[in-house]
Amino acid sequence: MSAVTRRTDVPRVQVPSASPARPARGPARHRGLRVVRWSFLTVLGLYFLVPQLAMARFAFQNVPVVLLNASTLFSKWSVSSLVDALSQAALWDAAKTSAMLAVLSVVLDLALLLPLAIIAEIRAPRLRPVLSALTLLPWVIPPIALVVGVAATFRSVAPGFLTSTLSLVPFYAIWAMPFTYRALDSGLRAINARTLVEAARSLGASELTVLFRVIVPNLSASIVAASGLTAALVLGEFAFASLLLKNTLPTYLVNYQRDSPQAGMALALAVMVLTALALGAVVHMLRRRGLGMSTTGF
Repeated sequence: MSAVTRRTDVPRVQVPSASPARPARGPARHRGLRVVRWSFLTVLGLYFLVPQLAMARFAFQNVPVVLLNASTLFSKWSVSSLVDALSQAALWDAAKTSAMLAVLSVVLDLALLLPLAIIAEIRAPRLRPVLSALTLLPWVIPPIALVVGVAATFRSVAPGFLTSTLSLVPFYAIWAMPFTYRALDSGLRAINARTLVEAARSLGASELTVLFRVIVPNLSASIVAASGLTAALVLGEFAFASLLLKNTLPTYLVNYQRDSPQAGMALALAVMVLTALALGAVVHMLRRRGLGMSTTGF
């Protein structure tokens, strides 16, 4: 008996070869975005820094303008122009006036916007976009149109209003509303004001107790931030004071620079640096408290 061997053909299954691994695009993409971002920030920084360096050379270097080149970069630097500018009595009078206007504008803005922001956050959230849009309206109207319209109205109703330096306070308060409201609104969202109010009411606190012992203490950082932004705007605002013929710090700087260009430039640069440091301190405080600016209503 012969053994018969049967051969069975088994079909071969071809396993597809693994394709070569492609390099991940994520790190390269993030690297490219980082390069673009830092390039943009570098160009932006140079755009602001180069004019400031030119101002510093003109203000603090006792070299004729025609001789300001690379060879005279480190020669004859002096702060005598700034000392001369700070020795003027009229400067301190204008600074006192601007400081008084800044304090009054901060008080008026907080008195108007703090209750509205609290009501919009706790009782009527639908009012938040409306308030955001309304506080942006002053930036739509040009200062000259606002001043002319108000002057035409009050010249016959209250003639003595526009002659007083305090007439600038309502204009400054209106002009600073976008900054003040957004700082307060961000603070209310960060502290979760609605939950705090409900907890205080459940413990039997009255409305005044909730306002002055719960909400306002937790909003201290936002109130300081709003006050700093408003004060910085008031100390640098020129259009309203110039149109109403008031002697404030910005108008004094412009007039003083016409008579003493070098000292006036040194003083303007010093004020600019101090204002930038103050705003930087406000922004740093906001970030430490975890606050951000809301753009609702744009």
